[in-house]
Parts: sequence; structure tokens; C-alpha cells
Amino acid sequence: MTQAADIAVVSFERFINGDDADKRAVAKELYEAFSTVGWVYLKDHGIPQTRVEEIFELAKRFFSLPIEKKLEWRLLNPEINQGYTADGTEGNGVDHKECYEHRRFANDSCPTESELQSFKSTIDDFYSQVLVLGLSVLKCLAISLELGDNFFDKITTKADPQLRLVHYPSVHRSVIEQPGHARIRPHTDFGLCTLLFQDSVGGLEVDPFHTGDFKSAVPIPGTVLINIADLMQRLTNDRCRSTLHRVVSPNVEGDILPARYSIPFFIHPDPEVMIDPVIKEEGEVKNYEAINAGEWRTWNTAMNYDLPAPVGLGKVSIATA
Repeated sequence: MTQAADIAVVSFERFINGDDADKRAVAKELYEAFSTVGWVYLKDHGIPQTRVEEIFELAKRFFSLPIEKKLEWRLLNPEINQGYTADGTEGNGVDHKECYEHRRFANDSCPTESELQSFKSTIDDFYSQVLVLGLSVLKCLAISLELGDNFFDKITTKADPQLRLVHYPSVHRSVIEQPGHARIRPHTDFGLCTLLFQDSVGGLEVDPFHTGDFKSAVPIPGTVLINIADLMQRLTNDRCRSTLHRVVSPNVEGDILPARYSIPFFIHPDPEVMIDPVIKEEGEVKNYEAINAGEWRTWNTAMNYDLPAPVGLGKVSIATA
């Protein structure tokens, strides 16, 4: 059995309802987690577990539709990054999952009310709840870094995060455990941070120090699991850690793995923002060059889904330093 990762569980209630001292105490706890393992379980975050379970049921309704119908909402544009992707689309056929992406402003590839009753209205409402929580987490991080409480407000005025419904179909263990395959192969997220709601099946593993020593991030009911992503690591000049994670076979008996569902919410800054490392100490050297957040997002999306990047957008202009 894989050892459980040492990820702190932090209550967010004191940040939501507490005074300034309470807020700063929570901010300190979050920063301690984000600057070491890069992950935290957040409880008492204001979104009821019954609401999360409702969205999982909504995801099951969507993914149970015939593949021909789901492909009518296929994701085609890396700049919009919205719609459905079939099993094997992401990861060149060695990641075994299907997804639906929902955005704040543009959701043309979304089922209509007549196609799937209450789907859009329900997911729009949940999106709004998670967005409020995510922006509060960013405010908490700004406090801990002494950047000013509203630092992230200035770069998220038009933020268009990506809410993803993920379905890992039931599959024979041998498919997932063949060399090079996984439910999701090791990767880092490429935005600011990710809020993840996962079901009880398990299989998520994290490698905080990029040593190949993956440990289980076990599901904890009532919590949202939050991890730092690449742009935040760049922006904080490596003070916060974007770490590898993957989804593998869960700890269950038998040759047939159960289906798994998860709901990640990827927070990105406004597309025109330049992500330039913040220097806080005299003599500190920037570890990264400045990059455009919108170009970075589009290029990474195009690479993940093997889609053509827009003309003039190349890896050289946004590569890591």
C-alpha cells in the first residue's frame, strides 16, 4: 500500500468569519503547506458536501450519454478550452479518462436545457461558488506573502478559470498498470492553483519533491484539496511549490478498477497579465523570465490536447527560464 502524503488539513472558517488576526493565522498555515509540499486539504470552506455530491451526480448523468452525443460538444479550440474530450484524447492515448470543461464566459460547447435538463444552470451556480472560494484562497496567500490583501484582485479582474468534470471509466487493472499508462500520468498544473473535489475511490498520488517518491493523497470527505500550479511558482520565485501528481490504480482488490470521478477547478490570471517573479529580498535573483499568462495557457492547452496553437504562438516565446 502506498504511504499517505503528509498534507496538512486546515480549517478555512477563521478566514471566512474571523478577525484580522484569525485571517493572518490561517494565511500562515496555508503558506506553510504551499511552500513545502505544495498541497493542503481545506475544510470548513463554505461549500456543503451535499452540493459537491450533487455535482458528482450531474457528472455521472453527462458521462453516461452516448459517445456520439458527447462528441457534439467536443473541445476544438485551445484558446477557449471548453467542451468535451473523449477517453484517450489527452496524453496521446495513455491517459485513461474523459472530461468536460466549463468556463466563466464562453460555454458554446455545453448541453442546452433541452439536451440535458438543469446541467448548465447547476454547473454555472457551482462554478460561482468555487470561484469565490478560490479567490479567497488567493487573497489568503497574498496576505501570507505580504503582497497586500488585494494583490491577486488586480490580476484576476477578468479571470476565466476552468471547471473540469473528470470521469475515469471502470477498466481492467492491466490497462492502467502497463508501462507508461495511468489514469493520469505525472504532471504539474500550469495555472495559479487548483481546487480539487474527489470522490471516495482514490488513486491520486503526489510527489512533492520530484524524486519519484509518490504518496497517496487520500480523499477526505468535506475537504477540497488545493495545490499550487506552475504560474504561482514562477510568480512567487519558487517560494510556493508546483509539484508532480498522477492518478493510478486505487487501493482496491480485484482486476476491474471501479469508475472514479473528480472535479478540479483551475484558476488562471487574466490573459493579458505578464507573470513576472516577485522579488522580496535585496539581492534576490529572478528564477524565471516574464511570460504572458494568456499565451502560456493557450500553448499548454494546445500541447495537452494535440491541437494546433494559434499562428505566431510558439514555445520559445513562453518557455521556462
